Amino acid sequence: MFWRLRVLAFYFTLSLFAVIMGLLFCLPVYFLNLGYNVRYKIAEIFSRIFIFLAKLLCGIKYQVTGIDKLPQDGKPYIVLANHQSFWENLFMQLIIPKHSWVLKKELFDMPVFGWGLRMLNPVAIDRSNSRSVLQILTEGQKKIEQGLPLIMFPEGGTVKIDRNVKFKPSAAKLAINANVPIVLIAHNSGVFWPKGFWFRKPGLISLRVLEVISTKKYEDHDVRTLTDYIEERINKEKEILVRLASG
Repeated sequence: MFWRLRVLAFYFTLSLFAVIMGLLFCLPVYFLNLGYNVRYKIAEIFSRIFIFLAKLLCGIKYQVTGIDKLPQDGKPYIVLANHQSFWENLFMQLIIPKHSWVLKKELFDMPVFGWGLRMLNPVAIDRSNSRSVLQILTEGQKKIEQGLPLIMFPEGGTVKIDRNVKFKPSAAKLAINANVPIVLIAHNSGVFWPKGFWFRKPGLISLRVLEVISTKKYEDHDVRTLTDYIEERINKEKEILVRLASG
């Protein structure tokens, strides 16, 4: 019961901040059509509030290793990470410089959070649409040409900590076509932030930046090979992190 009260306090406080920020910032942004930098800063502030409240009220801390591996030349790249929970959606705002996303269109329907997402104009795809891959390649290319790093979850959705799924090849294909590096990230957020409203387990989420892959030597016929390597690398590290946290 104690932890349920803490989780309830988390959602109540977060909702309060969301309403306040919506009234003070999001509405002016919408009606005044303010630029992307302003919109992005608002999203970053909300993400920091989310992570802070998760730590304060739910006891969920975090540890990041390998952050120095992120490209520092100011050029765009694609970030690929495993997807276990809602937590990493917000946390990525804190560690990846100004970026964009490839995400599921239905996230726009979420109250408050979805409205904020729409404000950032990500690449929003409908997985049931057979043209979604083409959309990723065309709109993703445009984001990269704008100089924005792009974050993608190649599993295609959240996956339980004890499961592995086949990675989708669209991210590798986009990276090869755009000739940009791929940053691999693994984490164990699902141990502490699983699906469901109530259960939040206090503890330390570990997130690791694993490596940066240059795509210069790859061609279209290498997409599946590269995707398989990415899948093996991320899943192997994810399993280690989950085991350590569950230990």
